[in-house]
Amino acid sequence: MKKLLVIFFAAAAMLARADETHVQKVVPVKSGDASQIFATARDVLQTLPLKMTMYQNNIVLNGTPDAVAAAEQLIKNLEASSPVDHDVEISGYIVLASTQPDGTGGVPADLEPVLKQFRNLLNYKSFRVVDTIILRAKENSVAQTSGFLNLPNNTQQGTNEDFAFDRATITSDAIHIKNLRLNLRIPTPIANGGTQWEYRNIHLQTDVDIKAGQKVAIGKASIDPAGDAIILVVSAKVVD
Repeated sequence: MKKLLVIFFAAAAMLARADETHVQKVVPVKSGDASQIFATARDVLQTLPLKMTMYQNNIVLNGTPDAVAAAEQLIKNLEASSPVDHDVEISGYIVLASTQPDGTGGVPADLEPVLKQFRNLLNYKSFRVVDTIILRAKENSVAQTSGFLNLPNNTQQGTNEDFAFDRATITSDAIHIKNLRLNLRIPTPIANGGTQWEYRNIHLQTDVDIKAGQKVAIGKASIDPAGDAIILVVSAKVVD
């Protein structure tokens, strides 16, 4: 019996010493795909005395000090080799082009060069920015926003406005925007109608490449019988 007790206590002491040699560490994954980094590290280090679990964007390590140190270093190396998705900011300027002068003083100077072609080729007497929309999203992500736009003769009812793109991809010299689109739903009072309205849908859509500092006219659409039109001008930049 005494011999069995000695063996028992010896085994317990060995287990206690083994437990003492294990450490825990939480390693946050700050860049890259946390799930992919976890799966890669788990597969590579599966023969080490180490247990790995994942909690949100953190990898929890439990093992011997050497195994935990090796896992932490591998996670950092995988993070460093992961592509970084930057934020992309897309600005849309909705410009009202009118056949009548409006006395508002025109548009900001940085929009004048891109509107020059419309001023020279078409019979517009004035331009003014009626709304500026800013979308920010991670590279290769969808972005969308909605709101209301006040246009002349439609201020009471308001125009429904949707601005969106499918993804923005950064290249060495430009930002490629996939499926950039502006949708307007413009209410017009029915001639005999009191409070009744009918709606006209305006749709501008394209893929476009925009260089840093550049403003690009995406398109033009007429909005009323008088010949007034909406012109969409877009700029893009990378936000670190």
